[in-house]
Amino acid sequence: MNWEKKVSNRFSESSKRQGWFSGLFSMIGMGVGCFAMIVSLSVMNGFESLVHDKLKGFEGDLRLTGDMGNISISGINGIESTMPFMERRGVIEDGKAQRVVSLKAVDVDKMNFFYHLPLRGESPKKGEVAIGQDIAYRLGKDVGGEIMVYSPIDQSFGFGLPPKMRMTISGIFSTRILDYDDRFVFMSLADGKKLFKRKSGLDGIDLRLTPESDLTQIRSDLYKKFGNSISIQSWDDMNRSLVNAMKMERIGTIVILSLIFLVAAFNLAATLSLISIQKMKEVGILKSMGASTMSIQKIMIRLGLKRAGKGVFYGFLFGVGLVGFQSQFGMIPIPSDIYFIDALPMVLFPKDLFIVISISFLFILTASIISGWKLAHTQIKDALQWAK
Repeated sequence: MNWEKKVSNRFSESSKRQGWFSGLFSMIGMGVGCFAMIVSLSVMNGFESLVHDKLKGFEGDLRLTGDMGNISISGINGIESTMPFMERRGVIEDGKAQRVVSLKAVDVDKMNFFYHLPLRGESPKKGEVAIGQDIAYRLGKDVGGEIMVYSPIDQSFGFGLPPKMRMTISGIFSTRILDYDDRFVFMSLADGKKLFKRKSGLDGIDLRLTPESDLTQIRSDLYKKFGNSISIQSWDDMNRSLVNAMKMERIGTIVILSLIFLVAAFNLAATLSLISIQKMKEVGILKSMGASTMSIQKIMIRLGLKRAGKGVFYGFLFGVGLVGFQSQFGMIPIPSDIYFIDALPMVLFPKDLFIVISISFLFILTASIISGWKLAHTQIKDALQWAK
């Protein structure tokens, strides 16, 4: 057995009574911090995954914009389906009620297959639209109702009124994500070409990729084929502010929950400092027998890992267990009328586990090194003459 490990175990056994209370608190603090951080990060991952999937279901994986004149996507591996579209800010009205919306004209034959929309009713055909649930509430409309749709920017002459189209509501979708239910109106490409008279062609093409495809490689292949005539945006690019907000939220959560580790590290440092005082004379004997400063420091680090490492282990175990149990059985409910799901989502990634373990052991090592520094650098004469 390594002599440093043996001495560390003897120090630990002989100091169980002294400093037991503060040592227990440091262990519990590390465990609670580890548990809280694992659960918090998994909940954030769960909601982020849901938002990501819903937005991808609404927009696709990649979007091509630019010169859409003679673009053909054929011959590029990894693309599952395409959706050409035209988009314009427009107005819908019913009597005196008006709403400014984003009118999106798409290939309605592909709509059910391409978009993952919870649609009540049918996909729009020529002369029909699909609107969001919030728009329907504000206008007091339901499936089968009629509204006027027009694009003010596309009026064909100076002081006249823009052309209006009376259209039937074929379906109402409810994504419950961002402001999409209060902003988007879908219609056929044929109707879009009638309304958007100043547009010369498509605004872009949304792409949905196969699950095993490499987004970076497909983006590179598209640039090689079409050059700089097109712009390619991923889901992250189109929702940059949301992605940055989620990143900042994650960083803030890690920093705040790390304060639990900080408090536990203070308790651990106090416990190890007490042990250092009690074992000063024994350390002097070890140093007189040739023990190096680094060896004494290693003994204190082992003591810290042994005391607080148990808390990290149990916190890690209970945290991962709770996440796995919730993912499998959904035992923690949330109000489905406020959120778009009925159970708290939890998703845990390997990088999150690495972050939690790294932070916890960083605090343990720091507390152990600081509390053992004076002991390791005490002169042999002073250590041997130390009076408890």
